[in-house]
Amino acid sequence: PDFATIAGEFLADVRTAQNLVVLKTSPAHASSLAVALDQEGWPEVVGTLAGDDTVLVILVDNAAAEQLCDKLLGFVQR
Repeated sequence: PDFATIAGEFLADVRTAQNLVVLKTSPAHASSLAVALDQEGWPEVVGTLAGDDTVLVILVDNAAAEQLCDKLLGFVQR
């Protein structure tokens, strides 16, 4: 499945810290979300690191992190 489908189903929260974005997911779904995000090929994303329910996204700068956060908040489960 594409990133939008996976994010829409499993993404629970998005937070920024300078050029980093932390994505909270349902348990056991962080890796799937990280792989889908990596496959999007967005140039502002330097890389991802996934645990069980958390994905760390490294961005090129703080502005890119804020923009990605805003973009991803649209996928957060309500």
